[in-house]
Amino acid sequence: MFELPAGSLPRNDAARRFWSERTWSEFAAVPAVSQVVLALVREGAPLDTLGAYTSIADDEVRHALLSRELAQKLGGYVDEIPEGLAYAPRGLATPSDVPVHVWALANGCFSETVSLSLIRARHAETKHPVVRAVLAETLKDEAVHVRVAWELAEGLLPTLDADTKTDLRGYGADLAEMLRRTFGTQGLPPALSRSERKLRDRTAEAGLGALTAQAENAVVDRALEDIDERLKSLLD
Repeated sequence: MFELPAGSLPRNDAARRFWSERTWSEFAAVPAVSQVVLALVREGAPLDTLGAYTSIADDEVRHALLSRELAQKLGGYVDEIPEGLAYAPRGLATPSDVPVHVWALANGCFSETVSLSLIRARHAETKHPVVRAVLAETLKDEAVHVRVAWELAEGLLPTLDADTKTDLRGYGADLAEMLRRTFGTQGLPPALSRSERKLRDRTAEAGLGALTAQAENAVVDRALEDIDERLKSLLD
């Protein structure tokens, strides 16, 4: 199991808060992936698909632990999620009868793909070796998650009826706006947007794992454009 590499980390208030947010994000992915697993079981998916998704859930727990440890070493993990930020791991843990194609679209095609794009871009710009090593490990895992997610989507989505595909296209547009607020800083209330942008800008300036807010928003937008293009062939 990957552990945080040896090496000192500076105390940095913006970075500790940024990595606390990354912890909340990774933690929220655990119940989301678990919902995919439950839906796959309900709908009779093969064991190898179930195994792939249970491995993803294990990865998300590990990513959350690494992010929390980074935050702690950067000055202290913050366990209280500010009002207005849409990280809700406990809410996502409520049992759901939502079908697997909806979870596959939301958690796989959208969240995992945007996450991979952001982590790849952050890794390229991060200077500190300890933080860079954590991003490299996460990047390796996320590439597998995205491959598994799109393989599931490519098997499921083309088989859906026309009305369901239309509904999913509308849901995808809503997801895109949500991800601009959670992975980026677009669409947040003004005061929260200013504080979140400052958090990213200061963490990026220190080379501790973020891009500037403007750069992160651009990465999110490009990833969403790519997702939209890729889904066209599956939902037409």
